[in-house]
Amino acid sequence: MKLKLFLLFLFCFFALVNLTRYHSPSPQANQPQSSLTDYLHPPLPQTKNFPPPALSSPNYIVIDTATNTVLLSKNPHQQIFPASITKLASAITALNIYSLDEVVNIDQDYTEGKIMGLSVGEKISVRSLVYALLVHSANDAALALANHHPQGLSGFVAQMNLIAQKYQLADTHFVNPDGIHHPDHYSTVYDLSQLGRLAIKNPIVLDTVKKQKLTVTNIDQSISHYLESTNELLGVVPQIEGLKTGWTPEAGGCFVALINLDGHYLISVVAQSEDRFADTRLLLDWAKANLSWSDYSI
Repeated sequence: MKLKLFLLFLFCFFALVNLTRYHSPSPQANQPQSSLTDYLHPPLPQTKNFPPPALSSPNYIVIDTATNTVLLSKNPHQQIFPASITKLASAITALNIYSLDEVVNIDQDYTEGKIMGLSVGEKISVRSLVYALLVHSANDAALALANHHPQGLSGFVAQMNLIAQKYQLADTHFVNPDGIHHPDHYSTVYDLSQLGRLAIKNPIVLDTVKKQKLTVTNIDQSISHYLESTNELLGVVPQIEGLKTGWTPEAGGCFVALINLDGHYLISVVAQSEDRFADTRLLLDWAKANLSWSDYSI
């Protein structure tokens, strides 16, 4: 009798185990399945530790965009004036708060610095103004986009500063949308490299900064504006695919460059440069001679 009860107990025990095994959901059943790609990260650039080039710029930086690794720098956190590099922030702000086909009414003349020649009463799209910002570095396009904000110029600039705060550009402060000199309008080459890295994540920006020239029109196509890039290396140096120039007497020459080395992207920044394009060429030569990438990093 005891043997029969023991066998019955064993039968019930194993039946219960099997029932649980086949009908109870696994704790991992609703979890995504992992794969090798879950552990892969962008490859880190390897450096040969060549000495830095001799630049006229006292402030410069080179970063790897995929990993945000600083590859070379000098005085990266020293305050500088960003001049028209500011327009990267203006473009990002406009693309965040306006639709591309939104119509902007030009309500004032603006002739300070480089302009595209907008006329009072002209109606033009946000898309065309962003093109003019990034290609032609048009100050009047920057002002038009800023004035279009519901709170006007001050509201737009406040949005620019909110973006700077959101992305931890701790040493950056904007006073205007075009980069005209103001003592409280400042940044660093490190912050500008981060601004450039943020900007190229937007496909409109990434495509536009590669354009050497284009023509935009107002809404009824009665007025045309010819835009030519201020980037003198575009179309001349194959590895340069953008990004934004700047110059004022106080800021000197500034340039944020987007560099493509065999599919690996770098961003370089020079500020207070006597020859921003020559300095950028030297940084490019350093990168070509000094950097390589392994196939995988885990």
